[in-house]
This record gives sequence, structure tokens and C-alpha cells, in this order.
Amino acid sequence: MNPLTERFSACLWIKRLQAGNGSPFAYNKYEIFMVDDGRYSGGLFGNYNLHGDRSSTFPPKGSWYSYCITWSLASGTSRIYINGKLVNAATTPSGRTLQTGGTLILGNYLPNGYHKFGGELYNFNMFSKELTATEVANLSTIGLCTEIPEHLEEFRVIRWEDILKLSRSGTVTDIDLRCGPILEMRSRLKEVENKTLLTQRKLEVALSEKSDLELSLNKTKTELTEVGGLFNSTQEELVGVQRDLEATQRELNETKVELEDTKLDLEDTKSELKNVSDSRCALVKGNLTKWDIFYTP
Repeated sequence: MNPLTERFSACLWIKRLQAGNGSPFAYNKYEIFMVDDGRYSGGLFGNYNLHGDRSSTFPPKGSWYSYCITWSLASGTSRIYINGKLVNAATTPSGRTLQTGGTLILGNYLPNGYHKFGGELYNFNMFSKELTATEVANLSTIGLCTEIPEHLEEFRVIRWEDILKLSRSGTVTDIDLRCGPILEMRSRLKEVENKTLLTQRKLEVALSEKSDLELSLNKTKTELTEVGGLFNSTQEELVGVQRDLEATQRELNETKVELEDTKLDLEDTKSELKNVSDSRCALVKGNLTKWDIFYTP
């Protein structure tokens, strides 16, 4: 199945230089067509049902403007966008699909037809998808030299660069729109944006690492504070134990003195006991009187 049968979008840039009802492009006569007669006019599937008003909002003669028509079988609606903005929409017949095998013509609606377009055309492309309003708007963000976004390249089935290689009829002249310098500048700008984005990501990573380090530092400070508290508490306990130890040493010294005194008392007691024992022995032998016993110095 042709990729355009059930969905498509056709977009190009137009600058009308002559009055009249010239057709910038048409496919298979009235299958898809557009007429610029000072307003956007055109239709789909033979229905001339997408008309605009001649108003101050429509780009005047001699001005470039972007034009897109989008449609899909699923939505059943054709839409017209001028300079990225939706200006009209119409319902298409239910079940109607795009007929393939026809001829796409730029600058007229039929070969040698009477709707010859007098002006300039640029960057006509057809996509095998119904572009969203955002995608259409992105095709004209920087004007005439806007590039096709990368994500739409896979849907671009008719390409402007291929059209330029085809044979032509009538009075057709190539013009230089000088998009090269603009595209080169845009490419450089894209590189700068990418570098800026990369630098920003590195900065975000560095800030994240800094935040982690700060959290780790604060945690370490808290732990050090807790350890310091434990150290002070332990030191106070050690001072208390030292005091207790000194008191115990004093008590031990005092006990030693008491023990020495007790030893002396014990020696004295032993000596007295010996004297008493000797006295008893003397009394038994009859060498001492009772007076001697009681009044022995």
C-alpha cells in the first residue's frame, strides 16, 4: 500500500508575485490542490471546500509564507495551516482514501493548465503522516530557512531536493535564497546549544556530588560531635575512677598502718602471754609468792 493512501501532509513556502488565481501545487488535478488568489483556497478529493477570506491577516503579495495541508483517514479531517497556525478545517467523506498513481504538479493544477502560478516556491515536501499542530509550527520556527526536524525525516516520502532534479516545463528559474549562511549559523548555534547542555549536565552532576559531599561532611561532623561527647563522658568516668582508686589506696595505706599496729599489739600480747606463762610455771615450782604473782613489774 502506498504510504500516502491513508494519511499525508504537504508543506511548502510560497511567495505570490503576480495577481490571479494561480495554483502553487496540485496532485491528480483536484485530488489535492491549492489556489493562491489573495487568499488560501483549495480542497481535497475534488471538494473545493477549504477557502479563506481576503483579509489583512493573509500574507500580502510579495511576502513569503508557509502553507501546509494535513489529513488522515482516521481523523476524517483536512486542515490548512498558514505560517504554522491552523486557519481552516473540513470533514472528508467517510472511508475515502487518497488515490495513487496520479501526477504531482508545482506551479499549476494541470500540465499547461490555466492556473499558472506567478511567483516563487520553495521546499515542497510530503510526509506519510498527519502532522500535528506542533509539528507544523516547528516547520516555520525561523522562517524560510527552517530545516526539517530529524524525527520527521523517516516520513518525508517526497523531498524537495529530489524535485529539483526533475524535468521542468514553462518558465522556471532557480533562485538563491541564501539559506546556506543561515543554516551554517544555525548549525553552529546547535553545536553551542549542545555544548551548553553538556556543560549544564556536568554542572548538575558536580552540584549533586557537592551536595552529597556536604551531607557526608555534616554526617561526619555529627559523628565527631557524638564521639567527642563519648570521649568527654569517658574522660569524666576515668577521673571518677582515678578518684576512687586514690581513695581506695588511702584506705589501703590506712589499713596497712592499722595492720602494723595490730601486729605490734599482737607481739605485745604474745609477750604478755609468755610472761604470764612463765609466771605460772614459777608459781607451780614454788619460787614465787602470791604477791610476786600479782605485783610483778
